[in-house]
Amino acid sequence: MRFDKRWGLFAFAFTLWLWIGYSIYIHSAKKIFKVTIIHSSKPLHTLNDKIYPDKKEMIWVEKIFFPRGNELKHPTYGYLGYKKNFVMRIDGDFLLSKDAPLKFVLYSDDGVRLVIDGKNVLEFLQNRPFGKSEGIIYLKKGKHHLHIDYFQGYGQLGLVGYYAVLNGLKQIISDNNSLKLLGNNSQIIKFIEQ
Repeated sequence: MRFDKRWGLFAFAFTLWLWIGYSIYIHSAKKIFKVTIIHSSKPLHTLNDKIYPDKKEMIWVEKIFFPRGNELKHPTYGYLGYKKNFVMRIDGDFLLSKDAPLKFVLYSDDGVRLVIDGKNVLEFLQNRPFGKSEGIIYLKKGKHHLHIDYFQGYGQLGLVGYYAVLNGLKQIISDNNSLKLLGNNSQIIKFIEQ
């Protein structure tokens, strides 16, 4: 019995097609946070400065993790080509399984604002080196909307977000081991894929 080369070629092509499809699927970001990046043609010095947009793009990320450096990057996408004078608007939703006080910690270089359900939780409006901003909010069980505004003027940049579920309002200072990256689910919080 002779082996038909066409069947071998077909089997190879089919296997390659499956492997490529699987690779794309496992390396695609879950759609947890919608990130809109807007570059300004004029310099930005505070979070409230007027933006003169000359480039705008939207990406989806599953975690708020843009490590500090000289150029905006994310583990899913690599370098994104933004170095100065841009803003990011980040939106996502999460479910809270019971009433709880939550602590949010954002490390940023430069300014940042966190808003939950329309309420300001934390804010730093100016240029600064990579620094920490914290805020606590008590939320009821149910669905909540998270919005982050971030701006980068010049120099180093970065934005990393964490949260912790506090045992009570008395536990204002939680140890850093209890902090979870925004986008990582916990027993009480589940981030919703869009």
